Amino acid sequence: MKRLIPILLLLAWFCSPVFPARLRFVVVSDTNPEFLSQRDFSVFERIIEQINALKPDLVINTGDLIYGYGLKNTRPQWERYLEIIKRVEAPYYQIPGNHDVFNNRARKTYLEIFQKTYLSFDFDNYHFVLLDNLEDGTWGKIGPEQLAWLRQDLAHPWWEGAFVFVHVPVWDMKAKNVKLEWREFWFNAIHPLLLQSRVRAVFAGHNHRFGPTRIYDGLFYYIAGGGGPSLHKDYVRAGGRNFFLLVEVTDNGFKVNVVMENRIISDSEADILKDLFAPYYYQPGITGNSR
Repeated sequence: MKRLIPILLLLAWFCSPVFPARLRFVVVSDTNPEFLSQRDFSVFERIIEQINALKPDLVINTGDLIYGYGLKNTRPQWERYLEIIKRVEAPYYQIPGNHDVFNNRARKTYLEIFQKTYLSFDFDNYHFVLLDNLEDGTWGKIGPEQLAWLRQDLAHPWWEGAFVFVHVPVWDMKAKNVKLEWREFWFNAIHPLLLQSRVRAVFAGHNHRFGPTRIYDGLFYYIAGGGGPSLHKDYVRAGGRNFFLLVEVTDNGFKVNVVMENRIISDSEADILKDLFAPYYYQPGITGNSR
């Protein structure tokens, strides 16, 4: 009964009369188990139940799908993951996180299973771009081949709007192991390209918390790494819990809802760490961003 109550609350919200969205998609991330329970996806399984109750048009997972690290053979974990995502009732897409492609062997296994680490697709006059910013064993890098693909993919923006997804939020100075050169590369090479291509927002995971949300040149950048058992201590201390995002796209823009176990709140209400993390926002063109 306890698990049924949150589902009923979500259904009540879903059935509310104020629901003008043309397109509704979920963003979830960092759904991987912890080290000592590498096949225990129970948090993700509960989230899938919530997602199905909301009946989104599609679901995107921005990586850290399995625990991965330290294993010579990750296939047993992938087999378990593949079993679980069969329960998702909407079209489901994913990109790798650092736990999934932590070395060349792990990357090879990922490619054998999923064939590609970056992709794009269209849905209802909107374009979705899923990028792999973990190339060459780095955290934050997009290589020349992928960049050329991205430029071609965004060359003729016929769509009403687009959304971009990565694993590592290079704009967050708290994202460890991200070199300054990859932050600068993003804002010098990728960000201007997105601005020219009707991109509405960029979503990432990696940091196990919500936000803080940033806006650069009118483009929204979200962090949504709350889909697994391990959450950032400051986020939990401030009242944060496991969550995923439900994005509603309307004729007038888009709205980001933060879905927790027993409530749905706005992105601004969920941005509980914005003051604490304000000194760690990346500021393009300003020195001192290497801390």
